[in-house]
Amino acid sequence: MSGHHRNRNRRRTSRSALIWVACGFSALLLVLSTNGTLSSWTAAVIGNDTNTVATATAVILQEVGPSATCLSSSGVGNSFTCSTINKYGGVTTPLTPGTNQVTDVVFSDVGSSAASSFVLTRGTCTQNPTAGSGSPAANNICTNGELTVAISCSDGATYNAGSAWSDLKYVAGAPASIGATLTHTATIAASASFTCRFTVALDSAASVLDQGITASQPLTWTLNK
Repeated sequence: MSGHHRNRNRRRTSRSALIWVACGFSALLLVLSTNGTLSSWTAAVIGNDTNTVATATAVILQEVGPSATCLSSSGVGNSFTCSTINKYGGVTTPLTPGTNQVTDVVFSDVGSSAASSFVLTRGTCTQNPTAGSGSPAANNICTNGELTVAISCSDGATYNAGSAWSDLKYVAGAPASIGATLTHTATIAASASFTCRFTVALDSAASVLDQGITASQPLTWTLNK
């Protein structure tokens, strides 16, 4: 074969190879344009862009007294013992026959949920010195009715006797005779306030054997959702 023919065959072979390369490159571009990248065939991806959770609303009881503010949320489990608000008036000015002490306490639901009831649970009245001790023997002012406690509540941040609740109340009587629980049943909106008034009095005809006694009684307030 002459050199001329050999050169022509080489050119044909080169052109054929170029055509095959061009076809292969075109096919690759078609795959990439259809599927994005070749890696799409080796990985599968799903993205979750909405993952949310919510907590329930709660009632939180706030108590504001003459000299302090307490919150149920200050304690574990939304329960807190407040030792700085004395509803019976304290011992700074001891009662004499015919006198009384009045204390107003404002409660509020500062949680995000409305409440359905408000409950007062009274504890045991104790005194020092104990009844019957000493000479002459001390009277029992927790029970004899000469020391009395009255409890009355109304809606609002100030006490209003004209709109006092008919359920959570205690007409003046001995501390030990307060009902085990007193319950106000009503819808109490979140942020609503209500005021309870305590009047502690010593009868004008109280026995001298009531003298020099300190009485104490724990009270517990519960706001129910």
